[in-house]
Amino acid sequence: MFAELRFRDGQKEKLSVKVEPDLSSVISGVQELRSTVKVLLSGLVEQERAGAGGEEEEQEESDEGDEGLQKARRQPPAKKSKNT
Repeated sequence: MFAELRFRDGQKEKLSVKVEPDLSSVISGVQELRSTVKVLLSGLVEQERAGAGGEEEEQEESDEGDEGLQKARRQPPAKKSKNT
């Protein structure tokens, strides 16, 4: 079983898992690929958070004069409700 992960910069990561031609083996292979992709993406998210931290602070400092914008950033989004 093969998978390919494409990154924003165009790089590709090819992943493969050997499976037998039965359903339980295919399911195990999919789970293995899923966990591998999860590890790869978690690392990328951490890198982006570390790199974006300084940029966010600079943006907040430049917006200090706009109190409405500051309050909107601090408040959680409104919850959607179901009407039954």
